[in-house]
Amino acid sequence: MLVLPRIFKSYAMVAGTLVLLAACGGQKDQTKQEGGSAGGGESTSADPVQEQRTASAVIERIDVNNDRKPDVFKHYALIEDPAGDGKGGRLQRKALIRKEIDVNFDQRIDIVEYYKGEPGKEIKEREEFDLDFDGRVDEIRKYDNGNLTEMQLDLGFDGRIDTWMFYQMTKNEDGKDVNRLNERRRDENGDGVIDSWEYYVKGKLQKIGRDTNGDGQPDMFTRVDEKK
Repeated sequence: MLVLPRIFKSYAMVAGTLVLLAACGGQKDQTKQEGGSAGGGESTSADPVQEQRTASAVIERIDVNNDRKPDVFKHYALIEDPAGDGKGGRLQRKALIRKEIDVNFDQRIDIVEYYKGEPGKEIKEREEFDLDFDGRVDEIRKYDNGNLTEMQLDLGFDGRIDTWMFYQMTKNEDGKDVNRLNERRRDENGDGVIDSWEYYVKGKLQKIGRDTNGDGQPDMFTRVDEKK
């Protein structure tokens, strides 16, 4: 089964892209105005960060690998600051609402991140990943107040979600907050109905439930012996 190697390879490419993005971040003050669409082609400028501005929005296009083609797109909403600029004039601040990343530099978006919140205090609320670069979403992550709450996976890479993982903030043995896996649900036979449930306590698997009569509900449970 090639699912895990494919996922690990994709995440390695994601990590490499983020490192490159961090490296070019120091040149962000070279931003200049340029038109074009978010899926833009080759840039006419060597500046790594291009900016397109309208009356209510800003798009930053970032060339991570210096091929003069944008690889990261940051979408901002322009929010009016009621305090103004301190001199009696208007002041608009940028609030990040979406980030799109082309991980393998093929001019197709592989990761989309959604944000909410006021300028400077944005928090991530959702992520979508195309792990095998076929143009379809294979993983979805949902967040609440910046904490991961749910992960949906298409482990069969057939365009259908077959695994759901739920997370919950709890306390560890030292009394510190930790976000742990609480429950995993699976559609093991690919019929679109969940037929397997895994229940976790403090991040450890405790019980497995299965649907044996096809009604979509667990009716047979097996406890996990931690001593084995």
